Amino acid sequence: MAHDVFISHSARDRTTANAICATLEAKGIRCWLAPRDVLPGRRWAEAIVGALEESRVMVLVFSSSSNGSQQVWSEIEVAVNAGVDIFRSA
Repeated sequence: MAHDVFISHSARDRTTANAICATLEAKGIRCWLAPRDVLPGRRWAEAIVGALEESRVMVLVFSSSSNGSQQVWSEIEVAVNAGVDIFRSA
């Protein structure tokens, strides 16, 4: 498994997502965070789906921005279909 945690967030919540990622990684928890972990030349959607399917947990940075983001909702759907546990952070 490449990552323990997939962090889902709206671009407007990037500062919060980065802080959550830094806190978890300081404790030795491997995180996947876009755009940081999207490899050059890889399709964005393909990278996200792959990362979600390889993660044990999704942390959702929940805000009005993420609630209104179709991308975030797509990530939630992939996580549910892959059996990934979802935790909400506000």
